[in-house]
Amino acid sequence: MPSTRKSIGPVKLPRDPLFRLLLINGVAGVFIAALVLGGIFLANIGNLRVLVMSAENPILPVIMLAFGLVITLGSVVMGSAIMLVGEDDRDGGKRRGGKKMLMNNPALRPVPAVATAGHLKHLHR
Repeated sequence: MPSTRKSIGPVKLPRDPLFRLLLINGVAGVFIAALVLGGIFLANIGNLRVLVMSAENPILPVIMLAFGLVITLGSVVMGSAIMLVGEDDRDGGKRRGGKKMLMNNPALRPVPAVATAGHLKHLHR
């Protein structure tokens, strides 16, 4: 029976491309969060390293900060990877889409709307 997973060395990745994308980018987000956490303590931003080291239980604030960074930065990396799904780089790195793409669709033309001040008289009392 063939394996349902792809492997990179000893690590087996899910065969489903979406789960593989999320797993790889989630791990990248955790790595980035670890770098940011190390940078915060290395630079002693806001005297945080001194505060944590003088705490009664220094592990708890580190875990809480790491958890927040992993959730935030992991979500950013995974979200940006999902938003880039389907992008092709055939046009030399120039992004298609945005306003130009919307305006080329005849079904999405702006419709002028007329507003008169008479409808808002009850708001000015």
